[in-house]
Amino acid sequence: MTNQELGENVRKVRELKGFSQQNLADEIKVDQKTISRIEKGDLSPKFETLVAISKALSINLSQLLSFNESLIFNNYIQEQNGGQFVAYNNTEIEKVEELYKQLLKEKDEMIALLKAR
Repeated sequence: MTNQELGENVRKVRELKGFSQQNLADEIKVDQKTISRIEKGDLSPKFETLVAISKALSINLSQLLSFNESLIFNNYIQEQNGGQFVAYNNTEIEKVEELYKQLLKEKDEMIALLKAR
């Protein structure tokens, strides 16, 4: 894997997770310019930095290194069954449940904040 490919993976995952370069830099205790240089392929990060990036982005290091956006965007099968669209998503049900619970919690927190006004 080249520095350029690694940098692209970091950038894509960071953007998918909703992090700015500054957010990620703050999380792993480096400056924003370091993240920029990694993403451009100008800097080959130390192993410890890669581990910190993967932890900050809540992704396994192996997933970060082998990240393929087609696994995210094309990880479904499309079929036509009697005119009905069917899509199969390979997301683990536990992760979906976790995200749903988090969404409900955030909704409740937002309602509480609005009521407090």
